[in-house]
Amino acid sequence: MKTCIRIPRLFVPRDYEDWILPADGADGGRTQREGVRGVTVHGCIAPHLLRGNGEEEKLAAMRDNMYTALENGELEGLERGFLLVRRKTAFGVRRGILACVDLEELLPGGGGAVRLTAETDPALVNALVRERAQAVLEFPRTVLCYRDKRDKLMRALEEEELAPLYEIDTPQCTLNGEFIYDFIAEELLYDLMRYADPCFGVLDGNHTLLAARLFWEQTKAKLSEREARNHPARFALAEFVNLCDPAVQLTDAGNIPVKKDELLSMLKADKKYPAGGVRLREERISLEGREISYD
Repeated sequence: MKTCIRIPRLFVPRDYEDWILPADGADGGRTQREGVRGVTVHGCIAPHLLRGNGEEEKLAAMRDNMYTALENGELEGLERGFLLVRRKTAFGVRRGILACVDLEELLPGGGGAVRLTAETDPALVNALVRERAQAVLEFPRTVLCYRDKRDKLMRALEEEELAPLYEIDTPQCTLNGEFIYDFIAEELLYDLMRYADPCFGVLDGNHTLLAARLFWEQTKAKLSEREARNHPARFALAEFVNLCDPAVQLTDAGNIPVKKDELLSMLKADKKYPAGGVRLREERISLEGREISYD
């Protein structure tokens, strides 16, 4: 069976507590470096930093901090594998699988195994393309949905022996992460593909994923067919969540709850959801990333 999912090599912080910041960026009086720690990491950069508001120095500092984090040992490289992430929020415990998605399946004209759910702002997408081209680390901003009515995949996964990585309280939720070894991930990626019904839909990160796709197109044009098969730019980190999970709650841009059946109908018809698309109701916090190199 063909799959658009790949097993990444992830980086995680050695000190998780030091990476958590409130959503508004307040740090309780402590000085922290933007760009690597907290919720304003690359891939989660606040849109106003990318809209030409004289923030280039701050963005450059973020990129420098990524190199520093790699060089001074702030980040620990893991073996190949997925990550099972649990977020205890006001809506329940939301579970997600962090993996890589093949951008070849995000087709600008539609019809691929990965589909956007909202119209995008070209200026913001282009700004994200430029940032991706200059970044050494990628942090996941994209959340993709699959449909598993009986939650078979997660129930089977939670019977496996996984490696605990962290359990930490944040101002938004309680986070728990467990490492999924590659031999388990190999089987899991094919099981996950079976629940892409009718596709993997973007619940968060439409701009980020489209920017990754456009940058891949630019990069692929310079590569041979062999080089393009496993080039880092071909893939993007994403969290896969079960749309049928009661803890997965969605709203539109006006903060109006979205009915999941309506979203599924839009995905089947390969159309964008109106009113600015859909989004998850709780804050997306990124603690894991992967090193990317385009040399």
